[in-house]
Amino acid sequence: MALVILSARRALLNRMNEGRKPKIATALHQYRETVAQHNILRLRILADGMEAQSGPPHWSPGLAEKCRIEAFDRFYLMLPLPESVIAVRDLFNDDVRAELTRSRELDGVCHKPVDAEARAGCFAALRTRIVEMNVDAAALAEFPPADLECLFTLVDSISGSGLPYYRQRQQLECEVPLRLDMSSDVALDARESNELSWVWDEWEIAVAVQIGAQSDDGFNGGGLALFCGNEDDPYHGQWKWRYGIRDCEESVSDVYDSVEDFLAFYAHFREQTEEQITKDIRYLNGMYPTAYSPLESFLSRRYRE
Repeated sequence: MALVILSARRALLNRMNEGRKPKIATALHQYRETVAQHNILRLRILADGMEAQSGPPHWSPGLAEKCRIEAFDRFYLMLPLPESVIAVRDLFNDDVRAELTRSRELDGVCHKPVDAEARAGCFAALRTRIVEMNVDAAALAEFPPADLECLFTLVDSISGSGLPYYRQRQQLECEVPLRLDMSSDVALDARESNELSWVWDEWEIAVAVQIGAQSDDGFNGGGLALFCGNEDDPYHGQWKWRYGIRDCEESVSDVYDSVEDFLAFYAHFREQTEEQITKDIRYLNGMYPTAYSPLESFLSRRYRE
């Protein structure tokens, strides 16, 4: 009988959330637009800073431009640039910008096709884990949360704000996953509330599900789906799945009622500031291109001596 009730409730929730799909798609689009606009602005700041330098006296303008491109290729964007890029300003051509957005996730999402089978397997595994925990039946009845399930039918994973080199630096410095993912090739887990009770003390948390890969230290934060309630707030504290994030500095976000609100927050989470970008502008005088001509190689050795 209990299974029948849970199935009926799940079917009702699915129908109720059907009308939210366009809203979730709009929220994802707005997130991507925001992240892309900020990342293109960051690229322009780096480009302006690199172009303001002429390099050592013996360098030709062509050699200086070669070094600028290598800085973007090897450091800022971390993958070979399209062959059409022969000058830094080419990065902002419409076709190049579109390719960089796709391949370097400049809009904050992975552009791989969604693997529906792997996604279903991930949610099924998490449901099994929640059953084993023997927690509130409502948590199981509403899992996966319809809005989270809908979001991950629209996108493979969500990488957050910042240019590729900055995102990698953040991931290396942090002990928690910063990419939001729900697929079979990442480590996922669900835990009871006592491990997070001190993190969001205004909420009573029955279950926490980590959204994305675990760190080497196990379940300790990152993006989280929380089945929580607040009995002191009868208007907004009803039990349901909500979303939050705990980062490597032991700070936590607010708890968000929906993936739409969470995406609006995540577009600015640990975002790369103009001050940080300015500090990352590479100096041409300290760079050596990988493809000198014989004359350039000779002049470079003489210049260093």
